[in-house]
Amino acid sequence: MATKNVLAFDLGASSGRGMLAHFDGNRITLEEVHRFEHNFSMLNGHAYWNILFLMDAMKEGMRKCREPLSGVGFDTWGVDFGILNRQGDLVGMPGSYRDPALDEDNMRNVLLALSDLHQGAEVGNSTAAAMEQAVANGERYAFEQTGIASLEYNTLYKICYMQRCMPSMLTQADRILLLPNLIEYFFSGEKHTEYSIASTTQLYNMRDKCWAEPLMQKLGICREWFTDVDLAGKDLGPMRQDVAKEVGQDGLHILSAPGHDTACAVAAVPAQEDQFTFLSCGTWSLMGVSSRNMLTGPEIIRDKISNEGTWDGGYRPTVNIIGLWIQNEIRRNLAAAGKKYSFQELTVLAEQADPLQSFIRPEDFMQSGDYPARIREYCKKTGQPVPESDGGLIRCVLESLALKYRQVYLSLKPYITWEEKIYMVGGGVQNPLLRQYTANALGIPVITGTTEATAVGNIMTQLRSLGCYETVQDKCDILGASFETREILPEHTDDWREAYGRFEKLYEE
Repeated sequence: MATKNVLAFDLGASSGRGMLAHFDGNRITLEEVHRFEHNFSMLNGHAYWNILFLMDAMKEGMRKCREPLSGVGFDTWGVDFGILNRQGDLVGMPGSYRDPALDEDNMRNVLLALSDLHQGAEVGNSTAAAMEQAVANGERYAFEQTGIASLEYNTLYKICYMQRCMPSMLTQADRILLLPNLIEYFFSGEKHTEYSIASTTQLYNMRDKCWAEPLMQKLGICREWFTDVDLAGKDLGPMRQDVAKEVGQDGLHILSAPGHDTACAVAAVPAQEDQFTFLSCGTWSLMGVSSRNMLTGPEIIRDKISNEGTWDGGYRPTVNIIGLWIQNEIRRNLAAAGKKYSFQELTVLAEQADPLQSFIRPEDFMQSGDYPARIREYCKKTGQPVPESDGGLIRCVLESLALKYRQVYLSLKPYITWEEKIYMVGGGVQNPLLRQYTANALGIPVITGTTEATAVGNIMTQLRSLGCYETVQDKCDILGASFETREILPEHTDDWREAYGRFEKLYEE
């Protein structure tokens, strides 16, 4: 077959890149044509994404492609969205899930509004026990309606915050588009919602595959703001003429990739099995299972397991874990202090530090700050050895992430009926310590896939849409011919079991 060229834009929360894939009928070769740093900006106390910069950066990536392209697809992080008015124009800048307003109190207020036990009673008139029961009741209702865990930054809680504090923006709303679909709209003119990104909102009923209208009605959220939902692989048609002329890509079609980057990463897992366990690790870590069925029950709600969507309409019950964001923040803090390390240099320093000394709860480190000082203060406060060296800080973070992976894996283990091994993909695969620590902490083999998993999953979906392959075996053959796979076996498992006992005590305080 003639070589197919497709372009994948993979937007992470701190950087984006355009990856050009050349497929010769057997294997993919990747070329990074454009990479750009970006971040949210604070304005009037709120966090926003600079969508104008992102659009310009992606146009620049398209201009750098000299080959004829058969398709372009976009994936991003979950939950964030843009608002369009009746004229199809953007209302304000898309907000970021790192907005300080999206806190536990905001989420609890929404869950109280969903609770039949609360019935609108004033917070001050309820006992603490009754309040907690009402919140739990609301959380249970939200899960029953959606199959998704209640997390403070979910789309649901952002819209409810806007109803209360930014009502003028919603009064202009004609459509709400999740971020990857908003980008597709700006390039194609087509308004649609893709399944995997819809699953991150906590507004979509994953069991019945429709918007959760009873939940929306309870909260006064307009169903008409949201388009119908379709699966990845849809051809959204050619690029808008004005944009095509601007970037020099006349006739280029927009192909709907899995909008959520985790769904893309899982689409790139080199698993021949139809059910498997995965870990996608980058700025965020996502651990879960690709499954035929949803997971339900009180333990699923307690453990914050979300029945998010796969590229093809299936389920990937997933737990969100803060990831290498913490290491990245330490690196940024150290650079500001005049110590500029590469990631490889940090890995070497961490390997030289003493093992299994001190741990943090990764989820306590979500917001930007002076991470070296915060981690040292945390270790001191919890009676652990304080990591004084830069390598000790990084080792503390990487070991803590691996132990957090064990905690999450144990919550998923009762539902795993297949061989105990885990497929690890994403940027974290490049870190040899994290690979080995993960195997050690879980006590099972780690099978590594591509470090460019999100881009590759985006690309594989486009190639399938173009008719380049059909079966799971075809996909695995392409991935196997294109990217290295290795097996990491666990070591020092007794030491890591003992360390996990100390790690778990941090959750008892």
